[in-house]
Amino acid sequence: MKAETGYEATLGGWDFLGRLKPQGVTLFATGLSLFLLLLIGLPVAMVILMSLRTGFPGESVPFTLQNFAEVYLTPRTYEILLNTLIFTVSSVAVTLLIAVPLVWILMRTDVPFKKTIYVLLTVGILIPVFLRTIAWILLLSPRIGLVNRWLQQWFDLAGPPLNLYSLPGMAFVQGVSFVPGAFFMLAAAYRSMDPSLEEAAYTSGVGKLRTFLKINIPITLPAIAAVMVYLFMTGIAVFEVPAIIGLPARILVLSSLIYTATTPSTGLPDYGVAGAYGAIMLVLGLVLAFLYVRLVKQGKKYTVITGRGYRPREIALGRWKWAALAFVFFYLSIEVFIPFVVLLWASLLPYLQLPSAEALSSLTLKHYIDIPSHVGARPFVNTLILMFTVPTVTMVLSVLVSWIVIRTQVSFRGFLDTLAFIPHAVPGILMAVGLAYLGLAYRNYFPLYGTIFIIVVAHTINWIAYGTRTTNSVMIQVHRELEEAGRVSGASAPRVLGKIVLPLIAAGVMNSWIWIGMLSYREVTMSLTLLTRNNVVVSTVVWQFWGSGWVPQVSALGVILILFAVIVVGTVRFALSRIGEIGAAS
Repeated sequence: MKAETGYEATLGGWDFLGRLKPQGVTLFATGLSLFLLLLIGLPVAMVILMSLRTGFPGESVPFTLQNFAEVYLTPRTYEILLNTLIFTVSSVAVTLLIAVPLVWILMRTDVPFKKTIYVLLTVGILIPVFLRTIAWILLLSPRIGLVNRWLQQWFDLAGPPLNLYSLPGMAFVQGVSFVPGAFFMLAAAYRSMDPSLEEAAYTSGVGKLRTFLKINIPITLPAIAAVMVYLFMTGIAVFEVPAIIGLPARILVLSSLIYTATTPSTGLPDYGVAGAYGAIMLVLGLVLAFLYVRLVKQGKKYTVITGRGYRPREIALGRWKWAALAFVFFYLSIEVFIPFVVLLWASLLPYLQLPSAEALSSLTLKHYIDIPSHVGARPFVNTLILMFTVPTVTMVLSVLVSWIVIRTQVSFRGFLDTLAFIPHAVPGILMAVGLAYLGLAYRNYFPLYGTIFIIVVAHTINWIAYGTRTTNSVMIQVHRELEEAGRVSGASAPRVLGKIVLPLIAAGVMNSWIWIGMLSYREVTMSLTLLTRNNVVVSTVVWQFWGSGWVPQVSALGVILILFAVIVVGTVRFALSRIGEIGAAS
């Protein structure tokens, strides 16, 4: 009763706001826009500001173009830009070579074990990229890689035949990690494809492979192009693979250069140069985001679903079924099984060694038992704060933005929607560098530097674009008749939002809440850029262990991270499905 009374009191407060409408809604939208403008605009403004200044944050120095001259008149900058381009294009190529056949097999054919494959694809997303990268180093490093040592022993080779520390090696690991995201982005386009086009090809005697190349790919080309641009935008900004594989081999890309400029191993940070490099990334991100939005809009011209005679059907693969299944499990092996098994193996040994009777006799759980003494409680507490605070704040802001954009007639709602999408175009590392500069230069007005809450702010900004896209899509599905019925009954707009709209979109909001919580749990780039002694999280502890050469400890912590993520997501999904079944039954 007390909870109900409190809820009614809250709604009563919302009614007060509702009585101010339409001026009240406009005022609220204005306040929310100003808040987001500050939240998103300040870090970006700091990147521009620090690119025009020299010295340390907070120092009173005149504006200058010295940083731009130092960056853009140096041939090394263009070598790094070329590295970035090769790495990004190669990563996208690896992703599409796997993702396009994979999505066709799972969406258009009768390949068996689809539910199991979907679950394993989700598990692949939950494995942090830096852990997968470490696992591949344990396999393919020229010095310690198990595969290289095995090949040298068996074929009596003088040197290691494989070298992961190269641009192709970086592109392979990054490209494989992009596949689940590309798969889920392309799945809708392939699922909704009209089968009559394929059937016409088969009736004419065209084979399945030629139909795939001549019918399926051209029809979905706008969706593939949009995914390419999205991945290109992401590939320029990624940091984990370039840092773990590229930095030891002195293969620099833009993101690793920005990180080393602000967090040098020796000497003092150079925020001005980092800002000048960040300007390139910022411009590229905004241009690619604009191109992505245009491509998504253009994609509507290629609509193949009509309301007349549309019947999605699966294609019978016949004897090719097992070949398709082998391709799917080959991908799952390099994405999920091999990285996890390698980490598990390394975590149980005193030092990394090939499988043998001697190695099996030395298996131990010591590294798991010692984790609390090595790590302490603070990283786990900080990680839990991130997992609950970031998705909660992000989803509250997302629901409010989507409510104004989708359900009101506020004149500047398009601006608000664009504002919420901008963080998608700004790389996370750049946003974190901007926040670090803001915290250092204006610590009296922004006293968050060095606390876990500056990482909360960085993560919230980074994922508000994702949050608003999902709440936009679920809110648009709620028919306006329901809200109109509420208003006719005398309820205010905020009360309609709380009593009608929110319960109807609760499942979508909860799904996004879980997903953003897990993204925050596995994120390392922004956490590392904003790292101090007091805001250490579990992902940055793994990074520090790896930097110290603690391979068994890194592996043990990595296995725990993966299992925890799988158990949490599996439990929540099961609980939600049970709630849905009970609701449907009642």
